[in-house]
Amino acid sequence: MTDTSPLFALEHPELGQLPARRVLDCVFALAPDGKLLHFHAEQMTLNAAGDLELTAQAPDESRARCRVIPPFVVAFRPETP
Repeated sequence: MTDTSPLFALEHPELGQLPARRVLDCVFALAPDGKLLHFHAEQMTLNAAGDLELTAQAPDESRARCRVIPPFVVAFRPETP
């Protein structure tokens, strides 16, 4: 994947603020250990700061076969102007 969505912060309840990218209805976040975490839009809510926050909501059953290809890890580096 060469074209990436804007980098944003995802508030994870256990891992804190993680760099994230959205691809269709999927949200990929980079964990501190370097693993890519895969979530879906229905698992998110907007917090008071206007950032996405992960909730305890389970993904829809239809997501069990999700095959969206995640961005490369380098896509999570901070963007430079």
